[in-house]
This record gives sequence, C-alpha cells and structure tokens, in this order.
Amino acid sequence: MSVEMSLLHGKAKEEFDKNPCVVDAPDQLAECAKSRLAAAGFEAKDVLYLDANVDPAESPDKARFLRVEASYGGSADKHIFTFAVLKSAGKYKLLWLQSAVETK
Repeated sequence: MSVEMSLLHGKAKEEFDKNPCVVDAPDQLAECAKSRLAAAGFEAKDVLYLDANVDPAESPDKARFLRVEASYGGSADKHIFTFAVLKSAGKYKLLWLQSAVETK
C-alpha cells in the first residue's frame, strides 16, 4: 500500500478510534461502520457479515467479522476494511482488524 493510501486508511482508523462502533444489535454495525467511513471521506459500496470461516454469515447475529468495500473520491480503487464483531455486556462492538486496497 502506498504512503498516500496508508495515510488515507489511517484517517479512517482514527474515526473508529475516536468514536467506536458500539451498538445494541448486530444489524446496526453496518450502518455504524458506513457512517465512520463516510466521516473519513469513503463511500461504502458493499457490506458483508462473515462467519468464523469467513463465509457469508446466515444472519448478522451469527457474524464474527464485518467487511466493508468502499470507494474514495473518483478513484476506481476498491478499499477493503475488515472488522471483528465483539459482543460484551449485551452490546456489539467493531474491532478494526485490517484495511487493504485493490487497485484498478
């Protein structure tokens, strides 16, 4: 990943660090992630809830991971953000795992 992309993804991670996604229901995690990415200038295109085998989850409450594919500006590059889904004390939280870029 280029320095420019690293800085861009760092900006996105800062949004999650300063305002974590903590919600009451797992199906609310996607909207929270999209909101945080939008605050960093990204537009979410596809959101996938994934199970422990990284296959599509049957439902958000069975998800272990959340993957968001997004775009930035007019670029054709695909930005991929992956989060772990944690549950604690009846709340659901996203934990930033990694980000990547698929260049076109």
